Amino acid sequence: MCGDHTRQSYGGALAVLSLPGNTRPIPSTTAGRLVFHDCGKGSSTATHVTFTPDQDCTARSADSWVVAIHETGDLTKSAIISPFLHKFSMAQNHAAPHDDRQARSVEVPLTYPVKIEVGSDGIIGRRVSLWSHQDADPIAEGIIGYN
Repeated sequence: MCGDHTRQSYGGALAVLSLPGNTRPIPSTTAGRLVFHDCGKGSSTATHVTFTPDQDCTARSADSWVVAIHETGDLTKSAIISPFLHKFSMAQNHAAPHDDRQARSVEVPLTYPVKIEVGSDGIIGRRVSLWSHQDADPIAEGIIGYN
């Protein structure tokens, strides 16, 4: 496996988000981690999502963000023409509280649960993109994997 072998697994699914490679430069960088989880219950179904920005992230308010999980994991196509499997808002009207350590994190309940598995309706291996209502292109994207 590649990556940081010292990081503890917390379960759920993880996508490391960065600026899309095929879009125009975006003035505000939105890089970080998007974690799909079940609030520690150990289920293979996610009921919540948490976005934790990178240290140098200059992200705007998550209230205007939409997370889209695409049908495939293909990053070679434009996100605009890549069909969605799931889509939900990061608006914080129902946001869960977070501790001081992750004060910049945003956690929201999903509109409906998603399966943390490969194939069929599962989200593992799929492209995920983060959109803002103010932008025509995604502001960040990545691939969902096991956490």
